[in-house]
Amino acid sequence: MIQLRCTQKLLKEIGITKSEICNICQSDSILGNWYANIFIIDRRKAIAFVNERTFLSFLIYGISKRNIKGIKELFINGLSQLLSLEGFTATDIENNIKGCAEIQYTITNSKTILGNVNDIVNLYKHFILSDGGLESCNLSEIIAQINRTPQRNLNWANSIETVKEIITMKTA
Repeated sequence: MIQLRCTQKLLKEIGITKSEICNICQSDSILGNWYANIFIIDRRKAIAFVNERTFLSFLIYGISKRNIKGIKELFINGLSQLLSLEGFTATDIENNIKGCAEIQYTITNSKTILGNVNDIVNLYKHFILSDGGLESCNLSEIIAQINRTPQRNLNWANSIETVKEIITMKTA
């Protein structure tokens, strides 16, 4: 089980009521819980998913009222694709996705992590718009570049290095 710690704006978009918001708890998945933030880029709605432990991130764009209800599937498919593009084995991907079988929605609970999420969102906006927008940018390269940016909160390691260390420790 993991929790998607969503911004108020995203919870409203999804249609999650206050009574449906779960209490904050720790995840039993390998990577832990994720933050999710919705924003507009190039006149399209997008959701940035950021892991709270490693700051590993990916972006889903073209969000509409119709497909936002399937946020669980969007998240799982996006995470699977990201791990595949980063060269993780099918077993590693499957083990990470197993932990996502049950997803709860909750509020954000750390201003520090939310600040990092907002910084990552701003990086996505910058790189996408610098490359001419969503139609002409290579989003996979941008995601890879952001996940290889040294993070102060990770002692200047990057997200991919940190994820590989965590997965290697879990499978050893």
